[in-house]
Amino acid sequence: MDADDQASAAATRDRRFRELVAAVVHGAGVLPVAVRESLVVGTAPPDDLAGLVAKVAGGGLAVTDDDVATLRAAGYSEDAVFECVVAVAVAAGGSRLRAVERLLAEPS
Repeated sequence: MDADDQASAAATRDRRFRELVAAVVHGAGVLPVAVRESLVVGTAPPDDLAGLVAKVAGGGLAVTDDDVATLRAAGYSEDAVFECVVAVAVAAGGSRLRAVERLLAEPS
């Protein structure tokens, strides 16, 4: 793949990622758009979501049924919890992607 092809592929990837973020934030959902947006940009989440956000941002393996049950008891629907997880996972994935891109751009 030559430099032009790489640049084109990177531009396509960036556009698609922006479209994904827009769909996660502004698409149909039960979690308020402002909350989804804050989760994607990494501002402080609502206090009751902070524990789940930290676990998902750290890789998600530590999330348990008890975490979901706690949020359900606090009034969040399963859909809202799912939307929270998706928003944080997309943000974390984007952050990791940018880190890899920076590493690849460094001279060898």
